[in-house]
Amino acid sequence: MRKFLYYAVPVALCFVVGMLGSYIQGSALVEWYPTLVKSPLSPPPILFPIVWSVLYLLMGLSIGVLIARGDMSVIKLWIVQLIVNFLWSVLFFGLRSPLLGLVAILLLDVLVFTYIIYAAGRSSAAAWLFVPYLLWLLLATYLNGYIYVYNRYPVTVAAAEVTQYPQQPTNKTNTTMHFSLPPLGYAADALAPAMSRETIDYHYGKHYKGYIDNLNRLIEGTRFERMSLHDIVLNADGVLYNNAAQALNHQLFFEGMTPVPQPIPAELKSRIERDFGSIDEMRDKFATAATSLFGSGWVWLVEERDGRLAVVSTPNGVNPINDHLNPLMVIDVWEHAYYIDYRNRRADFVKAYWPLIDWNKSAARLKVHKTATERV
Repeated sequence: MRKFLYYAVPVALCFVVGMLGSYIQGSALVEWYPTLVKSPLSPPPILFPIVWSVLYLLMGLSIGVLIARGDMSVIKLWIVQLIVNFLWSVLFFGLRSPLLGLVAILLLDVLVFTYIIYAAGRSSAAAWLFVPYLLWLLLATYLNGYIYVYNRYPVTVAAAEVTQYPQQPTNKTNTTMHFSLPPLGYAADALAPAMSRETIDYHYGKHYKGYIDNLNRLIEGTRFERMSLHDIVLNADGVLYNNAAQALNHQLFFEGMTPVPQPIPAELKSRIERDFGSIDEMRDKFATAATSLFGSGWVWLVEERDGRLAVVSTPNGVNPINDHLNPLMVIDVWEHAYYIDYRNRRADFVKAYWPLIDWNKSAARLKVHKTATERV
């Protein structure tokens, strides 16, 4: 019985720490984490609890092997790494700070590597049981670092602003260009149940507005201050491009939906049938692209320079105007676009999106020679 406890107690302690960490992560996993730009190598969210469950088991068994041998020399190091493991959840998810999370996980890497070295001199089994943990931490360190680098300007907005939708145009016509959130054009709950009011509150009222706020801050005092949104997307790079492109992408997405189902206008219908064979074939190709896009991004129905239509995918915040394509219709497949309503069921979200498409808006964007800002 005592030997069993040598293993059971450390394993139980690991799972208690894991459950506390999960509790801290709770709201951030729904409200914040899905909004981040993440590496294309990010595993699907469903994999994380499975992997951590296995790792906590191996961690507990590793120190149990040493305790069962009467070796207590590295138990303090084991406890310290478990505390830092929990601290990472507090810093990254609790405080929503990728930078502090990165510092914590780098420290954790060192502690775990040191534990493996010390354990190897006492029991090869104890050391090898910790190796999968180290490998996962190295991947997690890369993912944390990627999130820090590509999300250095966080998307934030006061809670009181979530349901207060401004009625200003996106671009003011002053000498200095400033951007503001355009009106939705429909009630916040009008797209339900396909898209709930809660999703609109967070996606439109927080994330979209956050990109606009970041954009205004980034262009202040620069040559971009006098440019249209379209021109900024065509000329910027780095963080400024990410926020400008995301502002334009979200504008096209939200303005391209309607709560009232409508037929496809004749001209657009004719061109879809010409280039895809049928409406159903285009819809299937669009749905396949949207469900199979790895990581975060957008899927578009675009008009090429020769007037032909195509379905294209872009990663993260990339807009197809940078490839001289004219966006007609788009779906946002970032997790924050559907996670509240559908969790990880992206295919269900894509299916529910189809009846919401404002085909009149898509048809109005058909003229190749108009700029994106003129079309929208």
